[in-house]
Amino acid sequence: MSGTDLRSTGQTCREKARSLIHKYALFGTAWAVLPIPIATSAGLCALEAHMIYWVGRVYGEELSRPDILMLGAGLELASVGLKAVANEGANFIPVVGWGVKGAIAGSTIEGLGELVIRHFEQKYPGKLYHG
Repeated sequence: MSGTDLRSTGQTCREKARSLIHKYALFGTAWAVLPIPIATSAGLCALEAHMIYWVGRVYGEELSRPDILMLGAGLELASVGLKAVANEGANFIPVVGWGVKGAIAGSTIEGLGELVIRHFEQKYPGKLYHG
């Protein structure tokens, strides 16, 4: 590693991770409005797993697949019921329901991301981002 790799950007890992989570939430919102029922749920789960990996990288950890599954599984179980009920309900409302589904997906990703940040902040409180 060169010395430039270790320079601080003046930004905390929490700030960098939140910025990243907002991008994932925007993409998840757009993905959720696609009229592909099963692919939407699978795509959102994959997106959330990818987000967990990259938030870990922000904090300097390279999470393995089992680490991501373990961290994400508990969080996903907490949100899967809410998403399922909300998405099914949103399908009953033509056009407007798609927007509701997008809002639910984006909000869920934001919430999941905040829980992941909380996990890493307990391990590395106030850590500066070295990008």
